[in-house]
Amino acid sequence: MKIKILYLVVLLFTINNFGQTSQCGAIVNTSFDVDGALPTGWTEYNTSGRVSVDAGRLKLDYTTDKPAVYHTFDAVTDNFSYAFDVAATRNYVNCNMNLISSTGKYLASVTFALNSNLNIQYATSMAAGIPGSYSGSLIPSNFVTNTTYSISLNADFAHQKINFYNNGVLMAADIPFLETTQEVAKIDIQLNYMYNNEGRFFFDNISLLSGAANRLALTNNVAAAETLVGSASIGNKYNQYPQSVYDSFQLAITNAKAVLADCNSASNTIDNTLSDLQTAQDVFTNSRVNNPVIKIYEGYNFSGEEHQIYCGYYNGTLGTYDDWGVSFTLEKGYMVTFAESINGKGVSKVYVAAETNLRINLPENLQKKVSFIRVCPWNEIHKKGLGAKGDDVVAALNNSWYYNWGTTGEAIGSAEFVPNQWGGGTVEKAISLGERMDISHYMAFNEPDNDDQSNMTVDNAIIKYENLLASGLRLGSPAVTDGAAGAAWRDEFMTKAEEKGLRVDYIVVHYYKKSTPTGFYNWLKAIYDKWKRPIWIKEFNYGATWVANKPTTNEAASEGLESYINMLDATPFVERYAVFTWQPDQPVYSLMAVRNPITLSASGIMYRDHVSPIAYTQEIYEQGTPLSVIKNSKSPNVLLFNTIVSDGSFNLIYSDEFENSEIELTIYNTSGQLVKKVSDSRTRIDVSTFSSGVYFIKIASDLGNFDGKIIVP
Repeated sequence: MKIKILYLVVLLFTINNFGQTSQCGAIVNTSFDVDGALPTGWTEYNTSGRVSVDAGRLKLDYTTDKPAVYHTFDAVTDNFSYAFDVAATRNYVNCNMNLISSTGKYLASVTFALNSNLNIQYATSMAAGIPGSYSGSLIPSNFVTNTTYSISLNADFAHQKINFYNNGVLMAADIPFLETTQEVAKIDIQLNYMYNNEGRFFFDNISLLSGAANRLALTNNVAAAETLVGSASIGNKYNQYPQSVYDSFQLAITNAKAVLADCNSASNTIDNTLSDLQTAQDVFTNSRVNNPVIKIYEGYNFSGEEHQIYCGYYNGTLGTYDDWGVSFTLEKGYMVTFAESINGKGVSKVYVAAETNLRINLPENLQKKVSFIRVCPWNEIHKKGLGAKGDDVVAALNNSWYYNWGTTGEAIGSAEFVPNQWGGGTVEKAISLGERMDISHYMAFNEPDNDDQSNMTVDNAIIKYENLLASGLRLGSPAVTDGAAGAAWRDEFMTKAEEKGLRVDYIVVHYYKKSTPTGFYNWLKAIYDKWKRPIWIKEFNYGATWVANKPTTNEAASEGLESYINMLDATPFVERYAVFTWQPDQPVYSLMAVRNPITLSASGIMYRDHVSPIAYTQEIYEQGTPLSVIKNSKSPNVLLFNTIVSDGSFNLIYSDEFENSEIELTIYNTSGQLVKKVSDSRTRIDVSTFSSGVYFIKIASDLGNFDGKIIVP
């Protein structure tokens, strides 16, 4: 069981920098601030010159050698907490971190992404004097490259036990010492393997602290509080914190640090400070903004009953308000997606309030038909982005957004992450992305027309693309190659998508031709004129290694690329662009001359310093007309009864108009999963095998669609 613990019931050690709060009890406190040689107390072995301090982190540089480093200190016999930050440029690795006594006894060993087991684990036994039997999981999911993990442990000598934490969350409790000992005197790090014999492993904020229980607890809570307040965004939008509450919390942290700085602080003073800090943190946490930002109305022109909705993902969970709304208002700075059916299927539309509040009457094909709503913040993003793997690359090039050809990623500084479904795609993955409130866009498949890339037929891509709609994100088309075959694939896809009624919010393209800005513009304009969607250039450059007339000098490549981006900035139907920079060994065609450490090419310097305009142009939305009603006409109807199912079935009555109609009935659970399908007009539907819960009924026919709901007690 994973439990969040922030008080002194357990000697919690949370995350980095705890030793920097106070020197009282600090045995090791290394933040690796000065680049270059190893700081005093650290010794490299097995290799020479492969362990250093780079960009403020301890770096172990792997080739075919196995770099290792240790740090010894006066033996600590008190209970202690130990913490560090760790990251790597590969996820197929083997790096061990050991805590050892002065007599060579092992207290604990942690391994990172042990070869193909992409995890962080702890040793549970010794074999031939070496820690082994690594098991457990100290991170919630797989080890990801260029991602920082904050690991800590708390050692209890009296019971010879250790608790392990990830980012302050208890991941493993009461793990026995590997060998019996009453002290610790050495930190030992060994990098044994990296995929393809190349990569770097980083440690930072390595600290070891001993002392009284309540001082350790206060130190740890201060560290956790500083991390929380340091990552907080101040303002009045979703997921932000009010300035006044932020200031109060910061004052409580400052007061706590003053108590810790006094090594003679009385025990009751520390206890009172712990209580004050916890109270301030609770107030701060509960002050996070989450106000309703959209109002749905049951009538046209914002009439009738009003229903308020918060940021969130509502997939078949609207309850009473399913198939209910006709008009809505949306606050500036937010985006909403409506869909006719659960999982974002059927008719769907995205509305963005980028520049002003919106007041919209839904189109007739969505009025009283919405079963799916997703609402999220809308950020002001600039056109310039980057396709890159690695936080360091994104940060070095000063981008407003980035993608990494995958669906896993977070914002890097102010650069927003955009997931890219490289190939395939499931409803479950789309739902998991839709539930995230920190992203707003999603790009479909990478060069499906290319055998060496996602390699998909159009028909298969259409099936998979429909799955992606379950995200409720603003969704972009597959990105094809820039030749005739790619154009033909795109045209077939868009034709079939429109025939099927699939929402495609923008067209995504690749372009590697060495042309002129005018030639590039004309190529883009032809696509825009044909499909009438904004365009994203997901990959492009001024030539590439495989282009016949590629530039031959860094200067020519930089000048040509700059002429392209100046044209893209001035083209209103181009929404975003991202230069491809995956060739650091070919600096003429890359933004990087060297990857480690990052050294920018002439193109990279130009791109880093380039300031692009805002990406999105506010769309002007048409107002839907009221649902038409023909007087003295009789509409086809379906009656569903026994909505609370007590005998394992419910009943349907169809009006006479359905006598010769094609009918399909589907039933979904609240997770949006299809649980039953009937392709005839039977009037009694068996649900005796259903578990308790709410289920949504969809009846499709050539006379129209009808919806209902049942409850199985």
